Amino acid sequence: MADKMYGWVGKILRVDLTTGKLTETPTSDYTKFIGARGIGAMIYWEEVPPTCKAFDPENALIFMTGPAAGTMAPSAGKFSISTKSAVPDTECYNLSVPGGHFAPELKFAGYDGIVVKGKSPRPVYLWINDGKAELRSAERLWGKTLTDMTEDLYSIHGPQARILGIGPAGENLLREAAVIVDHEHATGISGCGAVMGSKNLKAIAVLGTGAVNVAKPKDMMDLWWTYFRLVNRKPGEAEPQIMHKSMYDGLFHFPHMPHSPGHPQAGTISNADYFKNFGLDSPINLMADAVKAGTIKLKWGGCYGCAVNCALSWQSNNVDIPSGSGQCNDWMSWAAWEWKAYKKVCGIPAIQFDAYIDDMGLSKTNALGYHFYYFLEDLVNLGIITKENTGLPLDQPWTLDFIKTVLEKFAHREGPFAKDGVLGMAPEGQNRFLKYLAEKYPQAKSLYEAIIVHPGYYTHWNDLRGIPDPNNTKVKTGIGHIVGPGAGALSAAVEVRTWMVRVSTSNLSRPGLSAPNTAAKLQNDLYFGGLPDALTAKTWKDKVPIAIIQQNAATMVDCLTMCGWSSPPIYSSQYTPDKLGDPAIGEKIFTAATGVSITHDEMMAAMDANLNIERCIHVREGRRRADDIWNEFTFKTDAWNWTTRDEFGKAMDEFYTARGWDPKTGIPRRATLEKLGLKKVADELESKYKVSVPA
Repeated sequence: MADKMYGWVGKILRVDLTTGKLTETPTSDYTKFIGARGIGAMIYWEEVPPTCKAFDPENALIFMTGPAAGTMAPSAGKFSISTKSAVPDTECYNLSVPGGHFAPELKFAGYDGIVVKGKSPRPVYLWINDGKAELRSAERLWGKTLTDMTEDLYSIHGPQARILGIGPAGENLLREAAVIVDHEHATGISGCGAVMGSKNLKAIAVLGTGAVNVAKPKDMMDLWWTYFRLVNRKPGEAEPQIMHKSMYDGLFHFPHMPHSPGHPQAGTISNADYFKNFGLDSPINLMADAVKAGTIKLKWGGCYGCAVNCALSWQSNNVDIPSGSGQCNDWMSWAAWEWKAYKKVCGIPAIQFDAYIDDMGLSKTNALGYHFYYFLEDLVNLGIITKENTGLPLDQPWTLDFIKTVLEKFAHREGPFAKDGVLGMAPEGQNRFLKYLAEKYPQAKSLYEAIIVHPGYYTHWNDLRGIPDPNNTKVKTGIGHIVGPGAGALSAAVEVRTWMVRVSTSNLSRPGLSAPNTAAKLQNDLYFGGLPDALTAKTWKDKVPIAIIQQNAATMVDCLTMCGWSSPPIYSSQYTPDKLGDPAIGEKIFTAATGVSITHDEMMAAMDANLNIERCIHVREGRRRADDIWNEFTFKTDAWNWTTRDEFGKAMDEFYTARGWDPKTGIPRRATLEKLGLKKVADELESKYKVSVPA
């Protein structure tokens, strides 16, 4: 009899869609990689050859949970989906980490992960229930929206089933199509929905009555409350909430503000007012009218086991207004057009638009999600698209009906989005679309340069044009809304997904709420080696160690898997006397779940190994040092003009050296790989893939 496992249920389901064969492999083969992201990377290394294209049957979709999922671990409702992405010009390995309740339910149903390969001859969905799995026909589901598909599957498997699936965008191979999870969460920007569509896999539905054994349940309960206290205030405390539990984040969300002439700046908002009554008291809050009328009720919600509950949930009593839940762009998507119509933002039109996007299986985070309408506005202003060459009423106010029509045509590649239409390249994704426009229309070149800042490879959505700061103190022209010219820019240059570069020295969510300078200095002294310029702006000095800490910490979050919004490890807290958090809480949770004792240094070494596997995957697929650079336009912006491309290159030399990679090529050294227990990877790079691995 096999030894009892803690933190895992012990099996990974393997699905060959070409043959319809389902098999199982033991999770124990991969647990040394800690969890979801690390395991997914190693399975990808073993299963997906470098010559494989994103839509080839041999590409794999690797759905993996972590050891914390399905336990009482705080904010551990996520899982990873690893695959070869069709989004960047250079199709490459990528992953997404959606949330919700799917990951725990998968473990309750008997599996730690699912590896899907091949292509079904006809549309199918995968049904998993208490250790049994089967492929079923999805021909009646093909072409349906997420809402209709979900209701159909609920009618068969019950409303307690957890479902992920694709909409028409994935079926029609829009490169940036998303996998929608629990009808409220999405894979964002990796194009997993398109890969799923290329395999004729419409959905995965799971339902289980099992449980995950926890090695130290009392420790886990104590850790939940410790974590909760680090990220939440008690009633009556004067300190602000760390997470963005206020609609003010949407009312003054800077990406929509340049497109909203006359939109007020946030100004100085007291902490009491910021968090009071959901932010409904703001004069520009459009949702307030619906709440006052009783049409909408609001509350805060979250994913499985969440200790933060930073998702705004809305319950509607009107059949024409969908109920739902979301954070960030889930209810901020329509703000620029709400402002034009109402001089208010974040109301019912925004949540209706959010529902349209999800129903089509589109990504709101990509520039061809809700940001596409900013593109549309730019292209109209540049004279590239008109009412005449698109057949769209672009000269009229952009109503919800108009946008719904555009989304449906976009997802189905119809009208102007058909192959021969003026917008026919848009379904191919923002990289290819903007590159095509820049080559055909000189006036579009600046748009391409400002948004595609890392040509050829993947980055989070970016826009280097001036964006007013919510507090009106400066102009934000950094890379996107997460990566600026500092430690994050170094790590993001080599990342497979820049969104994970989210662990800061403060981990606080809005300007003015960061830890006091004395606490920031103490954090640096305790956690970052006391580097004198670690917190100094406009210098690359001492940024490499911070970049590596950020990468390793964020990778650990994706392995356990935990939530990046609540951002463990927590370096600071508003609610402890010294304002310090607990950066070791990740390995404490791992130990409580699995019973395997691990030190902080050992956990970081495991993350070093996982990141090196990912780097070797990219190297095997052709990526080198020359690909790890931001474009020339980046260094001309206000946020970057203090430095040069050459200076950034020298900082990257230091980064490669610290990582144990060859600075000339960006290839991990054999000594590094062998030290991390990856000798087999180094050997295969040379013998199997003919890559010269530096000593």
